Amino acid sequence: MRKTVFIIIFAFIVMNSAYSYDAPPYGENLLLLGFPGLMSDAASVSGGGIFDAGPYSVILNPALTAPLQRVSANLGASILLKDENTGFAFLMGALLPSRWGVWTALAQGALLDLPFSPPGNMFNGRLGWSRDISENLYVGASVFAGITSNYGTGYAAALDLGFVYRVGKLGFLKDARVSVAAANLGKTFGNDLYSNFPGSFALKGGFAALLFENNNFSAGFSADAAFPTFQNMVLNLGVELNIIKMITVSCGWDMNVHEFANNKEMHGPSVGIGFKWTANIGASGIMMNQGWEQTDVNVSAVYQTINNSINLFSAGVSAQFGSIDRDPPVIKLGGAES
Repeated sequence: MRKTVFIIIFAFIVMNSAYSYDAPPYGENLLLLGFPGLMSDAASVSGGGIFDAGPYSVILNPALTAPLQRVSANLGASILLKDENTGFAFLMGALLPSRWGVWTALAQGALLDLPFSPPGNMFNGRLGWSRDISENLYVGASVFAGITSNYGTGYAAALDLGFVYRVGKLGFLKDARVSVAAANLGKTFGNDLYSNFPGSFALKGGFAALLFENNNFSAGFSADAAFPTFQNMVLNLGVELNIIKMITVSCGWDMNVHEFANNKEMHGPSVGIGFKWTANIGASGIMMNQGWEQTDVNVSAVYQTINNSINLFSAGVSAQFGSIDRDPPVIKLGGAES
């Protein structure tokens, strides 16, 4: 085991030497644009203070989707405003559980011109797989590929790996989770102005847990650290409050050490809100045939300031079709009476 860990670390160092770190401002957050859950969870690789996951989660940690049992879909969009300039981003994804694991497909893009950063148009697609190895241990992997245009043409092709371990109760904390992800193992985006964004060969680690939970309220926190290209460190901290299992209020904050050391303007915290309810679609047609008469719907929105000069607004909707079967099968033994 120690030899394997040493080989992995050595490989990271060797691959890192092939890349210079010249990420643009907010470049490490490029793939988070387009869906509010990616920002309101403070980029948590552990699923946020109050665990939540969907197709979008594979961007943070491909193992997060392993416990999901229902077909799910996400759709989100963001708008960035600075003076008279406007930028856009979007994300759409679907998730399908199966006997071999949980499969995810995503498509996302961003249309950003100067003065937004990183400038250019970006489009990429991603495929993910995850599985629960045990009740508490999840593993996952995803691959993505994309292109950038304007300010030069570039492409990206990389692999993400991750795992989540649910510790459970830890002192006064509940549902404690420890997670590690190795992201962007390959080539990331670049153009004529900047290269290697988000940073290649990024090692991420995180911890999240519930602070308290009762019938009406629950609150949790998450703390993460990422090391893009092993030449930078990004710290993330998030807190969440859920009210009557319907309303979630969240706040996330990140600190990019490279940008801070180079006197770049800092990002403001993200502030988000979400509303969750169960929709009764009806007992007819394809929804009934698939057992999707009831669907959990979550509508969310986030606001954040970027570089103290750009206003970002993001909104999205998530749906989990059907209901979770929590009743174990009943097995009756019987035979002819004598």
